[in-house]
Amino acid sequence: MPQPINKIVSNPRIIEDTNALSEKPEIAVIVVRIFALWAGIERRLSVLLVRLLGADAAPALAIFSILQTQALQTKALEAAAKSTLSTDDFYIFSATMTVVNAVQKTRNRLAHWTWAKCLERPDLLLLGDPDSLKERDTRVAAHFQAMDPDKPNQLATYVAVQFDASKFLAYTKADLEREVRDLMEASDIIFLYGIHLDPSFGLASSRLRESRQTADEIRAEALQKLNERRLFREALAQIYATRQSKHQRSDGSNPQSPANLQ
Repeated sequence: MPQPINKIVSNPRIIEDTNALSEKPEIAVIVVRIFALWAGIERRLSVLLVRLLGADAAPALAIFSILQTQALQTKALEAAAKSTLSTDDFYIFSATMTVVNAVQKTRNRLAHWTWAKCLERPDLLLLGDPDSLKERDTRVAAHFQAMDPDKPNQLATYVAVQFDASKFLAYTKADLEREVRDLMEASDIIFLYGIHLDPSFGLASSRLRESRQTADEIRAEALQKLNERRLFREALAQIYATRQSKHQRSDGSNPQSPANLQ
């Protein structure tokens, strides 16, 4: 997992550099793949709304398409899920979205945080927290505005322009490769969840193959495959554990796990 650079290098020398990957082509390829995988995930997320609301979802999909942030789109999907799904099915939806929310973090950092490098560890890609950098830039501007140009204070200037190294996450090649694996698994999870949510495509395909699979059988098969995916399984277990702690019965017993989820 990525760590703040100051936990890897004492007193690191940090340089902002949008060209930080020019000498690390292997990492650059991995970063590009992260963006490509996330684009595919976003596409599958948009289709989930249709699967949730059915063939008459065109007006809702039009509204969904103009929501500008992933957070707003996620809230829209959750609202649709709550209004249409049973309790057990909502747990499955929540586990799927938990996976999606977890795997998007590095992609979001790559897209919105400041790229940098560490002179002591040129093999690392550094990503700087924009909130921290905004505070630093404000401090630097205030320092130079207040400074008497005829009496420059080099020590005060040096202190003012320093980055907070704890706000720069350092990514190794292995860190980014793990992100690719998790994104691939998340994409697979959303695909399988779509089948579980709406088996109509599976039914049509089974008829073309002259199969006798029912909608319930297709959904059960998709859920079985979902439970074979580590990220989904862990997310669902955490959701169920939270449910148990919140809804423990007054007699001290625990509610049964949702049917077919364990």
